[in-house]
Amino acid sequence: MADMSGQDPSEIKMATVDEEKKGAAFSGTVILAMDAEGGEVVFFRDFLIEDYQGELTAYLATDGNLTKSIDLGELKHKVPSFKMPIPMGTDTSPYNTVVLRDEKSKKKILTIDL
Repeated sequence: MADMSGQDPSEIKMATVDEEKKGAAFSGTVILAMDAEGGEVVFFRDFLIEDYQGELTAYLATDGNLTKSIDLGELKHKVPSFKMPIPMGTDTSPYNTVVLRDEKSKKKILTIDL
């Protein structure tokens, strides 16, 4: 992996994903991290989604519960490694999952335990 001069966020919690759900395959690493540029981020590293056509939104959640979550926005699954910023000043300690939800059906597609 190319050195990005310290741009890689420093890990707080990390999960490795290798799952097949509803005919789609998800693989890669998801990290709750401190960003070098300030604040916290959810960092998707080498995150690949195969055979999934819908638009996914990522949430940082407590126990996979979307009523106790932060909407991180639309997943940029066209590129394998990307950061999704968490709003400044957020206490991330209660959050232990990342949930990917289909925007059309509003169904949870994948819950990743951090």
